[in-house]
Amino acid sequence: MSAMYTSPIAKNRFSQDRFPGALKGLMEERHLSYRQLAYKTKLSAGYLNHLTKGTRPVPADPVLAVLAEALCVEPDFFVEYRLRQVACVLDEAPILADKLYGILLRNLPVPADIGETLSLPRNGGGSGRAQTAACV
Repeated sequence: MSAMYTSPIAKNRFSQDRFPGALKGLMEERHLSYRQLAYKTKLSAGYLNHLTKGTRPVPADPVLAVLAEALCVEPDFFVEYRLRQVACVLDEAPILADKLYGILLRNLPVPADIGETLSLPRNGGGSGRAQTAACV
């Protein structure tokens, strides 16, 4: 991400807003009109308008990546992208999904194996794309 964007939205590594609000906020922050972003992304201005209003579903990951690049953020800036990555991992690990279900929705204690995994640093601090490439 470029250092020149340091306003509240861009300085946060991850957005907490849902996609329409995050997209609109980034556009406002960068002073981009729908036409300008359409030119940068090769998407239509009308489609972008629908995305910011939430009248179209959140686009697929490749489109999110195009939008993210045009807006100088990583795709995982958007919460929906992160949710898809987590869902993909959980889809491939039903035992992990069951454990997390118990922790999050039944307030069970965190098992030692998950606690250890969560405490380990990520390899190279990367975006995690290599680990989830099979899900894309």
